[in-house]
Amino acid sequence: MTNAPLLKVPWQTSNSASTSVSVCIVTYKRDDVLLRSLEHLLKSSCPVTEILIVDNGHSPELPARLRSVTVPVQLLCPNGNVGCAGLNLAFARASGKYIFCFDDDSFPASDCLDNAIRAFEADPELGMIGFKMFEPDTKQPWHDPWWNPDSRVPRATALCPGCGLAFRNDSRLPSNLCMPDIVSQAHELSMAAEILRLGYRIEFRPDCIAYHPDTVKGYTGEKARIGNQNQMRFLLMYGDARSLVVLLISQCLQAVLGRENEFKFALKYLLAHKRRPVPRRIARQFRDVFTWNSHPRLHRFL
Repeated sequence: MTNAPLLKVPWQTSNSASTSVSVCIVTYKRDDVLLRSLEHLLKSSCPVTEILIVDNGHSPELPARLRSVTVPVQLLCPNGNVGCAGLNLAFARASGKYIFCFDDDSFPASDCLDNAIRAFEADPELGMIGFKMFEPDTKQPWHDPWWNPDSRVPRATALCPGCGLAFRNDSRLPSNLCMPDIVSQAHELSMAAEILRLGYRIEFRPDCIAYHPDTVKGYTGEKARIGNQNQMRFLLMYGDARSLVVLLISQCLQAVLGRENEFKFALKYLLAHKRRPVPRRIARQFRDVFTWNSHPRLHRFL
């Protein structure tokens, strides 16, 4: 699936003043949920100067409902439902120095944006920040060693939750920052790879708190299958040569052993797409993702 061209934008406000913070959100037929999240967003201690919303559901009521938002809003409507890859449409129009990404049902704590900007301004080599996610109802933190570690101090990472992250708006970033054929789950992996490719660092920041239902819970069945295949798409597109060989051999072994595998999918994908491999020093930062999709006996080669 490729990025669909924009339809005529039915409603848009703009601000001629210099924008420092852009917030990008993708939504699909959840107007009430989106409006509640925007209410929380606008309580941020850091003023939000621009909100870009990609409406994959083409809600006829949404333009009028957004008129009450006190911040300049751009409402973008792609041709069809392009999923989270619609973020590329928002990124292309975002003018902020820093871009914040949330789901339509996630939102930042009041000081999240301030804390993120303070970290960026203090370290010009910091390119992306992953937020510490909490359940909105229970106010309890996610407990996940990869995407949301139980750490009280910042730590280097390449895994940022797509429902709460921020990055520098660098003109060198590609137009397809989110892989167009990953329409749900794992879109943040290619974002991180491209940020790292430019020489930036990525950090998990426990002082940058956001709220979203825990997506790690219930990661089974169809949800897990889609998520795992999206991870495979990312690895095939961005993996360095050595890691790619390990990945393909692993899937081949699984096929020979009669176990669930993605070998045929991997070969078909490689033939149909031009790769964007990252250097090995960057690929190694995604080692956990490779190990999730590789045979245990081959992990030492990653």
